[in-house]
Amino acid sequence: MRLSNISRAVMALTALALLSAGAVATPGSAVATPVPASDDAFYRAPDGFESTEPGTILRERPVELASYAELPFNALAWQLLYRTTDLAGRPMATVTTVILPEGAAPPAGRPLLSYQVAQDSIDPECAPSIAMRAGSGPEGFVTQGEMTFISHALQQGWAVSVPDHAGPAARIGAPREPGYAALDGVRAAVQFDPLGLAGLQTPIGLWGYSGGGLATGWAAEVQPSYAPELNIRGIAMGSPLPDPVALNSLSGTFWSGLQLIGLASAREVYPDAAREIDAHLTPAGREAVSAMADQCLARTLATNAFRDNSPYLTVPYAQLMQLPVVAAAVDETKLGGASPSAPVYLYSGVNDEIVPIATVDYLVDAYCAGGTPVTYRRDEMSLHASLIVTGAPDALNWLRDRIDEVPSAAGCDVQTVTSTLQAPGAAETYASTNLRLIEILMGGPIGPR
Repeated sequence: MRLSNISRAVMALTALALLSAGAVATPGSAVATPVPASDDAFYRAPDGFESTEPGTILRERPVELASYAELPFNALAWQLLYRTTDLAGRPMATVTTVILPEGAAPPAGRPLLSYQVAQDSIDPECAPSIAMRAGSGPEGFVTQGEMTFISHALQQGWAVSVPDHAGPAARIGAPREPGYAALDGVRAAVQFDPLGLAGLQTPIGLWGYSGGGLATGWAAEVQPSYAPELNIRGIAMGSPLPDPVALNSLSGTFWSGLQLIGLASAREVYPDAAREIDAHLTPAGREAVSAMADQCLARTLATNAFRDNSPYLTVPYAQLMQLPVVAAAVDETKLGGASPSAPVYLYSGVNDEIVPIATVDYLVDAYCAGGTPVTYRRDEMSLHASLIVTGAPDALNWLRDRIDEVPSAAGCDVQTVTSTLQAPGAAETYASTNLRLIEILMGGPIGPR
């Protein structure tokens, strides 16, 4: 199949899936809107939780999920409140949504995938545990879109854990903490009886793209020291923004809102950097950055697209990032300080508008120097928003091989490709998983054939 034909197939199937999402009506009566997390006692850690071990389940409840808040998502799901650790090493509680595919477990036992979504918001109400629930509304549209890839994993017969990796305070971009949250979500999931997993023997994969790729990267880096007992078979990371300085170039582009999210996140995570940032925000800038606390990613992008952010600052953004206190905070949030012990599949766009390919190249070099087996695909065709779709099939196939104990290639396999859809089996996986979306959106059970 020539590349032009692959491209046409990708566009046709993607369009079909999106049109179906808009065309299918929700059966039955309207679903009640979930209680906001700030008013939901489920999210509040019980007294004394600090003395429990990381990964301890503190509460559990069944939940109803939905595609795009209103369309069916026919899989059993529960939420687990569990004990984890914050970036300073203190006890913290957060939530993971665990999902069970239809059908019996595979003969060799059911694997578990921890899927990290790109939350990219400092509003706790944008957490995946809220956005994925039926009746949650359109605010969490980006997270709801990633349920497509969660369904791909369920179609393999894998159970899935989707952690609120930014924690109860939604500290996106924080170092280490997203990794602790994801790994403790895995610890909670493997001991949750309804999933039918094999405890610490459960084969585990990690996957995420963009902000979810960053969280996956932190899980990969802290796992050898924080959760070495977990049977991590493979880690797939897409466009993970290993260096937040890359946000320098986004003002005036479609992604301009991400620069504001970066400032808002730094203010939340680092008090010293917050004072420096505040000192260089104009009144309009303080208003724009403060607005990030009450909106999810889709609205942030839509309301700030192509906006010039320079009037929000008294100095250029790049100069602000170089101020000593801010630069020290930024340095702490960069990936690459530790090498994962499990094999890594990393994919990113050569022409990605958000994540400069040079920063991903540097991360791969760091992992390779540390002895991590890395399969790295530099995709020439895709931009940031398209690679999450076109890069998923090869990532899924690679994860399936690792979970099935097919050995990863030793050392580092770095290739620049026109499209990852050219990889053996990728186009077929794209077609098979996305054609199932129509059935899923109409309420069909989600699991392997």
